[in-house]
Amino acid sequence: MQKIKTKCRVTLSILGFIIITNLSFAQNTSVNKSIGNVFVTDAGSAFNVSIATFKQPFEFTKGDWLVVGAIAGGTALLFTVDKNIKNFSLSNQTSLNDKIFNFDSFYGNGYTALFTTGLYGVGLFSDNHEIRELGLHASEAFIISGLVTGILKVIIGRRRPYAGDDHLVFKPFQLTNNDYHSLPSGHTTVAFAVSTVVAHYLENVYWKIFWYGAAGMVGLSRIYNNQHWASDVFLGAAIGYFVGEFVVDFNAEKNSELSSIKISPIISFNKIGLNLSF
Repeated sequence: MQKIKTKCRVTLSILGFIIITNLSFAQNTSVNKSIGNVFVTDAGSAFNVSIATFKQPFEFTKGDWLVVGAIAGGTALLFTVDKNIKNFSLSNQTSLNDKIFNFDSFYGNGYTALFTTGLYGVGLFSDNHEIRELGLHASEAFIISGLVTGILKVIIGRRRPYAGDDHLVFKPFQLTNNDYHSLPSGHTTVAFAVSTVVAHYLENVYWKIFWYGAAGMVGLSRIYNNQHWASDVFLGAAIGYFVGEFVVDFNAEKNSELSSIKISPIISFNKIGLNLSF
């Protein structure tokens, strides 16, 4: 009798284990499908904002073109002092300054991509909507600003300051020669694009000062380390800022449109359905 009871317990334990395992597997499968669906939706959102960014110049207003002209004028004006700023930076290089202006080794590069995608991953797998969206939008800004800068670098083909003292040497379409990828500064562009998005996350002046200050330090570091002319940094900062602003505004407008859509049930004697209003 005792043996029969023992066998029953073992059998019930095995059945219980199988049921719990199957339920757990089914639950995990459901979660994985949910995560997969969210990821696909977010990827589509990133694609849409990227396309919208590159289409934006064709929809510029007169005021937008005035801003573009001001940025171009500021960049050209800095051309006149690029060599002076370079010489000033080189003449003030010390071991202490080397440590201070090593900021571009940590921000505005691959580590920034890890930061933005890491934020997105944490938000995605923890089901934290706000963190996921922040990571998504910061990643969008990183990718778009990087593409814009990369294209401009190749088209303009300006020589970097470490490659020669003449700041007005241009060899366009040097695809693989990094010596002629100076204008605009890629590190600065990416840093300002990501910082602009993250700065919008909180309405706190110290939070904004920190992120814009971090982006500014990247620009100064690129000049100090003789990787870019001051005009490269100025143009990169402007591009990054406006890309970041566009990403924030585009997603805010999209969310506003979605929130304005109202779905209400329709139930009557002869029909049942949903009413969609926006």
